Amino acid sequence: MKQSSAGGHSYPTREEHPLPAVVMHIVHLVSLILLIFTGFYIHSPFFSGFMGYARSIHQVAMWTFVFTTVIRIYWAFFGAGSAATGSRYRIRDFHWFSPLHRKGDATAWQTIKYYLFLRKTHPSVMKYNPLQRWIYLLWAFVLIPLTLLSGLCLWAPTMSFFESFTYSLGGLAAMRSYHYLLMWLFIITGGIHLYLVSAEHVRGMPLMLAWYERGKASE
Repeated sequence: MKQSSAGGHSYPTREEHPLPAVVMHIVHLVSLILLIFTGFYIHSPFFSGFMGYARSIHQVAMWTFVFTTVIRIYWAFFGAGSAATGSRYRIRDFHWFSPLHRKGDATAWQTIKYYLFLRKTHPSVMKYNPLQRWIYLLWAFVLIPLTLLSGLCLWAPTMSFFESFTYSLGGLAAMRSYHYLLMWLFIITGGIHLYLVSAEHVRGMPLMLAWYERGKASE
């Protein structure tokens, strides 16, 4: 894979971030912002007359976020695929999210050392570094399912399954605390994600936000 002369980094390509992935990323971003804003309001209203709207927006944003996540996982396995950084050669997208260490790719510890300023040279990565991959997997298979489950327990507390599950964990007050904590985990890991993207792949932001490709890419 060739690299550009500007800073030694390959220019991002549309094949690296195909249009379906970009659209789903934007939908995820907007849905998450709405979920966090309305979640804070529902937890502790900071102005009056908005609670009904906040609950409705929260539910729509929740199902949009979950549905888009399911489609994104399906697309990762069965879609047209995406390319490595600066390349136009696509492979199935799920390969880039595997937590397993691959030859020529940095380990998680090497990446952590770099961000703790204990390593001077940038670790080599194929597309996403190990920290990014673990955050994506944490969201898709842990945080989103748990947040959905706790949200459904609060939304339909009298349904038999949700009622028994809720009270096995301490009741509605405790479930609200769990749901609120999960929201903060989204905020914290989202902040880490934003930092890693800014540090690793700031040139890819025009592609991820507007599907705008700039620079000369390798074939």
